Amino acid sequence: MNDINRTDQNDNIRQNKATTFEIGFKTRQDKQKGRESILIKLLSAIPSLVETKQYIGVLICGLTLWGTSWFLFKDAVLPGSYIFNMSGVVIAGYCFGHALERFTTINPVVGMTFMGALYRNLGPTNFLENSTANSIDFHLRRIYPVIILTKGPLSWNWEYIKNNPVKVFSLATLPWIIECLSTAFLAHILLNYQWKWGLHLGAILSSVSPALIVPTVVALKERGLGTKHEIALLVGNAGGLDTAFTEGIFGVTNSAIFYEASLTYKIIKGLLAIFVGICLGIAWGVLCDVIPDHNDLYAPTVRSLLIFGGGMLVTYAGGYLGWGGTSGVAIMVCAGVAATRWSRRGWPINDNPVSEVYKLLWRIFEPMLFTLSGYFLDVSQLNTKEFCLIIGCIISALFLRMLTAFLVGLANNLSIKESVFVSVTWIPKAIVEISIELRRCRLHHHFTIQVR
Repeated sequence: MNDINRTDQNDNIRQNKATTFEIGFKTRQDKQKGRESILIKLLSAIPSLVETKQYIGVLICGLTLWGTSWFLFKDAVLPGSYIFNMSGVVIAGYCFGHALERFTTINPVVGMTFMGALYRNLGPTNFLENSTANSIDFHLRRIYPVIILTKGPLSWNWEYIKNNPVKVFSLATLPWIIECLSTAFLAHILLNYQWKWGLHLGAILSSVSPALIVPTVVALKERGLGTKHEIALLVGNAGGLDTAFTEGIFGVTNSAIFYEASLTYKIIKGLLAIFVGICLGIAWGVLCDVIPDHNDLYAPTVRSLLIFGGGMLVTYAGGYLGWGGTSGVAIMVCAGVAATRWSRRGWPINDNPVSEVYKLLWRIFEPMLFTLSGYFLDVSQLNTKEFCLIIGCIISALFLRMLTAFLVGLANNLSIKESVFVSVTWIPKAIVEISIELRRCRLHHHFTIQVR
């Protein structure tokens, strides 16, 4: 019996040793595979030959433009000048943002905004003190909304909206209203803002960013996720209408605050601004469908220019006349109407020549918008108390927005997981209103509102 027990013990020892050996070997294999996977990811992130040639081409174009600008502006574009520094920050933001996207899953606009804020707080000079650089930034902020607000509605699916009006409009408006009102209330209580400034701040912060969320939900749709309740269509269309709703309310509050007029005129203008914008947008959208002929070889080019030219005209005219809410609504309605009418003639929604033009324009102006907007993130004048109060105000209102979006999803028969996903997609914020407000504040010298 003792011999048998010794034999069993020896077998157990051998088994334990074998098992230990196998686990150690497997662990080393896993570590090796982990290193190999990291190496593969790094190698896959290296630009291909085609991409390298593309980058070189863009670099050469930039150098030729810079060389040409010297003959026009002389010393104003030399290294160390305000315009040179401004251009350098934009280029650095573009490179850092897309490098961040290539090596991580972070959207490039995060890197662009961070680079602008980093230069503002650590850089040697404020290039916006120069009148020429300041004027360039001011007029760029007239162009950004035209491109952004045109690009989004080109992907609106009106058939889906007509078939699901309650679901789309409730998700587009209810979370917006809750966040706007809660922001106004918290800003009044915590920051001593007047109610008009609180509502204005709420209108700025409440808009969702379709430019960030739509690519994400489309990518998930291509993987077969969220197809049962068409989450991609719901988020895309509700996000677009959320932006349109923001443009109207933001423009009305903006005009009411910054333009001197009688109370009666402000009320009438506020009631008519959105209606006038819708009418102008429909008329211009129909025009962009009728002219030129759909079979014209240059129809995509002419239609792109018509939409852009009309958008620029109504933006400058609305700003000059003080009808700020009209321009944004008109641009979005125009693009939506035109895209819908084109789809009936064989141009797919969000996959037509005009949408490709605006995707390219967005690619060009995106680093300018986010980097130069990040440049305004100056925290040097804030103390710890003010910073914490501001963050608390924003996060609290955002939480209420997410909770509302979650409840709206449940009320519209979405599952708990889908409702959570929709509420999370409602976090990214649009930058159009911030861009316009920065321009407006600099124009009227309303740089700060004191926190007491």
